[in-house]
Amino acid sequence: MKRLFVATTVVPLALVLGFVRPVDAAGDPVYDQAGLTAIAAAGRTDGVVGASGGLVTLDTGSAYVSAQLDSSPSAAVVAAPQEPGTLFHTGAGQVNGAAGQTVVGTLEAEARYPGDTSASFNVGDPVDSPPVYLGAANADAKVSPTHAEGLAQAARYSISPLFDVGPGTSAVHQDIDLGKGTAKQDAKVTVSDVDLAGVLKIQGVVGTASVTADHDTHTAKQDLVISGATVAGQQVAITNDGVVAAGTPLVPGTTLSQATDTVNGVLAGAGITQVHTLGGTQKHTGRSAEASTGGVEIVMKTPDLPGGVSANSLTITLGGISLTELDALAIPSAPVVEPSSDPGTTAQPPTSVTTVIPGTPAIPGTLPGPVQQPPQVLQPNQSVAFEVNGRRISDKTALLAFAGWQMLSLGTATLYGFVERRRRLVQLGRTP
Repeated sequence: MKRLFVATTVVPLALVLGFVRPVDAAGDPVYDQAGLTAIAAAGRTDGVVGASGGLVTLDTGSAYVSAQLDSSPSAAVVAAPQEPGTLFHTGAGQVNGAAGQTVVGTLEAEARYPGDTSASFNVGDPVDSPPVYLGAANADAKVSPTHAEGLAQAARYSISPLFDVGPGTSAVHQDIDLGKGTAKQDAKVTVSDVDLAGVLKIQGVVGTASVTADHDTHTAKQDLVISGATVAGQQVAITNDGVVAAGTPLVPGTTLSQATDTVNGVLAGAGITQVHTLGGTQKHTGRSAEASTGGVEIVMKTPDLPGGVSANSLTITLGGISLTELDALAIPSAPVVEPSSDPGTTAQPPTSVTTVIPGTPAIPGTLPGPVQQPPQVLQPNQSVAFEVNGRRISDKTALLAFAGWQMLSLGTATLYGFVERRRRLVQLGRTP
């Protein structure tokens, strides 16, 4: 009997807790806002050429993708096999402005939401005009309210004999789901067959990074792999601190330490002043995540010239990725209570202020100007509905169900007490 009492009391409560919930909270999103940003480039240059007589800024990129997605919703992706830099865009703008139309186009695919949600770009025949070689390339960009992706593939690019960079790719994918409370993005860049001044050679650089958000759980990951690096034929390792010899020294009888001094001397003699990794970062909080591969940084510089003429300097970064994620939790919504559309049905009657006007005794008058009314208290006219196992019920039905549950719980307890009393009287030999 005790087991029956416990079961009949607990089961209705479990059903209520498991299946009944306010309708207004049923479809609430987990996130109120979320945003993702990404920049990925197989190769990027930053430099100033001043010794040639004019100051020219170099800020180009190879296999470049920039992506942004947020929950407003909006999205934008730019994918370029070759980013020609500020100098090119400035010149193109001047030419197009003078012509009144687009004469020089950009070498990129751009997609936006709202707007054009997909775009493609292709470079057909390679350009082989020594000392410059630029191979065929392509790019694609696609966006939607909850997704963004970009892909850029660059062919071999070289300016002989300064540098020669082989094929490179960059790819970015982004997704946001406010209802599920998730946001994620990943990126990958590759570049191969790098040759700087015929001295420093790198077979391949691969960078990967990702950030994810799932409710309050955030993760960030990054990785950078450099393979087949050599200086003048000596195998080397590229670290955050610079270049160190690895493997077996080319000169018999020398140590790796001596080989390290030799390779760094060779680099300096070729005008390569720095070669090192920038060091990746990965961090996250309860509301954000960041990941960056850093990349391989190579600095080439010529000595300053007399008379204050600036030197030529060029910084090349390979395998760089930077990702960010930021979100904010949604505040659960409550039933909206609206004032009645007929204020006269619940408001207090209007009042007026009277006074006696001098010279006219016993004749009341009304003060000129508007009369201030007391505040009106309005009753809500919107009832709260509930959802039971996916089915919407009214507040009255929910109240009746609650009353039935209370009667079942209390009635069961009363019945149990009555039966228990009868059982004890029978055991005592007394008539119930």
